[in-house]
Amino acid sequence: MSIEEVIAGLKNLDLTTYPEEKIRYYLNNIGAMASIAVFYHKGKCVMRARTHTENERFSKKSELSFKPQEYNTRYQRASTPKKTMFYATAIPDKIEDGELDNMRIIGVLETIPLLRDKQKSGFLKISFGKWFVQEDIKLLAIIHKDTYYHESNFTKELVDAYKVFSEEVLEELAEKSLKIQTFLAEEFAKKEIRGDYDYMISAIFTEYAVKKGFDGVIYPSVRTEGKGFNIAITPESSKKLGLYVAGECSLYKHKDNVVVGNDAIVELDGTQEEFVLEEIPNHQKECLERIGINSLDELQSYS
Repeated sequence: MSIEEVIAGLKNLDLTTYPEEKIRYYLNNIGAMASIAVFYHKGKCVMRARTHTENERFSKKSELSFKPQEYNTRYQRASTPKKTMFYATAIPDKIEDGELDNMRIIGVLETIPLLRDKQKSGFLKISFGKWFVQEDIKLLAIIHKDTYYHESNFTKELVDAYKVFSEEVLEELAEKSLKIQTFLAEEFAKKEIRGDYDYMISAIFTEYAVKKGFDGVIYPSVRTEGKGFNIAITPESSKKLGLYVAGECSLYKHKDNVVVGNDAIVELDGTQEEFVLEEIPNHQKECLERIGINSLDELQSYS
């Protein structure tokens, strides 16, 4: 089967029917593919965000880690119902002037759909875990040839490295690889999601990447227009990370005005399974004033 037939077959599938076996059939027919690996070495920092209820507070490392498999029932951008994954946000080691340098912003935008509607208001609690790599992690890079090329110098670096690499392999393999890489990049960059079935191709492909020896994948953040990055690694590979900071925040949103206030934080040694967050003086009144609201009750009345 040619790579054109593989791509056409995947494009013509009715994803609303959850055609898992057909997706696997076409992906199995890709064959050899040139790809770029990104290595995260010891000391590299990633951040994971998780929303929760107003009265809920996390106190265990597992609560800031991957979703337990028994609760993993839907497709996500890089995970299937059969294989849960550890998702986190990341920024490049070298940040150019004007580039996004805050992992928490990426996590908030990826985690909270409320932020995507400028007409809606609300109040949410969100917790963050700051994780550091303890042992090398190997990620398959999803190369966005055009979509996000100008949004991050790291994306440019990856794309340019891929071009150089492609020139060093057989022309037929290079052309084939560029076609399937471009198609897959479009799948990972989907913005309008009708249902979890729209994630099926990128999610099942991630399983194939893991089978090829990768810990997971790295891809530009759709919700930051490619200015930040997401990683998805297996639960087994997440053991290569240590949790060194846990924090809790409150997010206040009134239409297109958003403020995040810090509520509690604790520094850890990377091995602790349980912890107690230390309170930070509450700045709720100040946060509300900054979005033009007098009280939390008033803000919630807009929800």
